[in-house]
Amino acid sequence: MSRRSHHSDSSSDDLPLPKRPKTRRNRTTVVDRMSMLPDSLLIHILSFLPTIEDAIKTEVLSKRWQYLWTSLPSLLFSYPDIGEDFDYWERIADFVAFVDKTLVLCNCSKLKKFVVEFEYDSRFASNVNLWTRFAARNATEELQLQFYTAAEGLKEEDRFVLPQLLFTNSSFRELRFCFCSVVPKRVVDWKLLKKLSIGYVELSDDVIQKILEGTPVLEIFDLYYFYGFTCLHVNQPSLKKLILRRFWYSRFWDSIEDEEGGIDNEHDFTIEISASHLQSLEISGSFWIMCCLLADVSSLADATLNCNFECYDDHCHHDYEWYQNILRLLLRHLVHVKKLTLGSWVLQLLSIMEMKGLRSPLSKCECLTLDTHIEESVLAGIANILESSSHLETLVITMSPSMNDEYSYNDLSQPFNFNGEHYWTSQKKVFKCLMMHLKIVKFAGLGWNCCDFYFSFVQFLLKNSRVLQKMVIKVDCIPLKEHFQAAQRLLSFPRSSSDAVIMFN
Repeated sequence: MSRRSHHSDSSSDDLPLPKRPKTRRNRTTVVDRMSMLPDSLLIHILSFLPTIEDAIKTEVLSKRWQYLWTSLPSLLFSYPDIGEDFDYWERIADFVAFVDKTLVLCNCSKLKKFVVEFEYDSRFASNVNLWTRFAARNATEELQLQFYTAAEGLKEEDRFVLPQLLFTNSSFRELRFCFCSVVPKRVVDWKLLKKLSIGYVELSDDVIQKILEGTPVLEIFDLYYFYGFTCLHVNQPSLKKLILRRFWYSRFWDSIEDEEGGIDNEHDFTIEISASHLQSLEISGSFWIMCCLLADVSSLADATLNCNFECYDDHCHHDYEWYQNILRLLLRHLVHVKKLTLGSWVLQLLSIMEMKGLRSPLSKCECLTLDTHIEESVLAGIANILESSSHLETLVITMSPSMNDEYSYNDLSQPFNFNGEHYWTSQKKVFKCLMMHLKIVKFAGLGWNCCDFYFSFVQFLLKNSRVLQKMVIKVDCIPLKEHFQAAQRLLSFPRSSSDAVIMFN
C-alpha cells in the first residue's frame, strides 16, 4: 500500500502543469491629439515661441506640422551679440541669408509683428530694404528694426536709411528703430501709429515736426541716445507719455567742437518741451550739458527725473548754480503732478540746496518715489523734498536695476561734507506731510546690510508719521539670519501711529 501510494504520488508529480488561460492585453493606440487641432489653433500656439527659428524646428514633429510656421502672423529674427571672432561676419551673413529664405516661404498676408535684431553693416543694406518692403506689403502692425553696432560712433553713411515707403504706410501701430537714419523727404503718414521708439539717432526739428504731424493718434513717444533737435512741441491730444532717455553726447561732441577741440560751455543747448495734453513724462540718464526746459505741461500727472545734466570737465562740474537753475526750473513746472520720481543726482543737488538754505518749489505730489541708495549725499535732499511735499500720502524708496548700469557720473557731493550719522535723530524740522498725510511707505530693491542709514531713516519715519497705516519692507540679497535680525531691529522702533503695520516681503 505504501509503495502504491508512493508510486501514485510520484507519478502525479510528473504530470505537466495545466496552462494558464491566455488573456488578451488591451493595446492602447497613442493618439496625437495635438496634431488633431485646427490649423488656426496650432499656429496660435507656435506664435508663443521666442523666435521663428524655434517655430521652424517643430517641422520634425510630423508632416502635419511641416509648413504650419509659414502662416505665422509674428516673425521674430534675433541674432545674439556674442562678440566678434574669426568667422563672426560669416555667421551674420548666414543669419541674413536665413531671414531672406524664411521670408520667401512665409505666406501670411497680414503680419501682427515683424522684428529683426542683429549687428547691422552697410553690406546688408539691400537685404534689409527687402525685409522692410516685405513688412510694408504684408500690412505689418508692429515693426522693429533693432540694430546694434560695436562702434557707438557709427558714421551716418554706414547706417541703414529707412526707405521712404515706410513713412507712408498706414498699417503701423507700433514702430521701434535703433541705429537707423530717420529722414522722411516728404510727409509722414502713420495714421494708426500709437507707439514710436527711436534710439541712437540724429533728429532735426523738421523731422520731429513731420513725425508729430503725421501721427494723429500717437500715445507713447520714446527717444533714447538722441541728439539734433531743440524743440518738441506737441499739439495732438492723443500723446499721453513722453520718454527721453540719455542725450547722445558722443555724437554731439563730434558735431560741435570749438577751436581747442572741446565744447564751448558758454553755449546754451536746450530742448524745449511743450505738450499741454501730456500725462506722463520721463527724463532719465545723462544729458551732459543739454538742458531740458518745460513750457506747457499742465496736464502732467506723472513725472520722472532720474537724470543728470552733468558736464565732463572741472569747470562745469563745480558750477552748482547752473545745476540748481536747471533743477528748480524743472521742479517749478512739475509742482502740480500727483506722482513724482526722483533719482540720486537730483537728490544730491537738493542736498546742496538744503545746505544753502534753498527750498525746492512746493509740490502737490501725493506719491513720491526716490530711486536711490540711502547714503549721506542724499539725506538732506530727501528732507528738502519731504518738506516741500505737504500733500504726500505714499513714499517709495527703491533702486531700479538700471541705476548701477546707466547712471555713471561723478558724485556732486564730493566737495561738501555731509555728516549723515545722526542726521535724522538731530532733525528739528516739522514735516507737514508726516503729521497729516503720509499713510504708506515702501522699501524695495535695497541692501539693508549695507549701512545704518536705512534703519535710522525708518526709525525717523515711524517716530514722526502720525497717520501712517502701512510700511512694506522688501529685504533683498541677505542671508536668512541677517534678514531675521534686521526685522527684529525694525520692529523694535517706536511708532507714532497706533495703526501702523510693518510688513516684510
